[in-house]
Amino acid sequence: MLATAAVLAVSGVAIYGALEADRVGLLVLALGAGSVVLLVYGLALASPPAIVAALAGVAGSWSASAWTRGAGAPGGTILAAAGIFVAAELAYWSLEQVSVPDEAELVARRAAGLAARGALALALVSFALAALDLHAGGGLVLEAVGVAAAVGLLALVLVLARAGHEVPER
Repeated sequence: MLATAAVLAVSGVAIYGALEADRVGLLVLALGAGSVVLLVYGLALASPPAIVAALAGVAGSWSASAWTRGAGAPGGTILAAAGIFVAAELAYWSLEQVSVPDEAELVARRAAGLAARGALALALVSFALAALDLHAGGGLVLEAVGVAAAVGLLALVLVLARAGHEVPER
């Protein structure tokens, strides 16, 4: 079920990116579809490198779509970023589910944590986009906010990547 949700989230981002592309929509769709197939493969074989490549591919697909729209970020960028983030969480959670099924209370806590991290990712992406949309003359404080948001987003991705490689002791 978690793997299916991850695949649906990535599929949604890929399809939305193709629909939003002003040019090269078929190329954007092909990259997104390839990412979905790679994610399914990675989940079926429990292969973290394939999952990471799939997530990078769908992010590249969205980036290509956004590039076709000109200098401004398309309206769905924040939701696409959150969709990719949640898909990553669900994909890695589903890998853990293969070996040990969770109890209901743990699932509820993990779902609440996922919702909180998803909201944090939304906020960080929103701040980063807002800061990037500002003109260079915005001043040192506004530029610092943009840098802090970008660093926070990268730190969040790094924490999640390291958490995916840790093996729980039993």
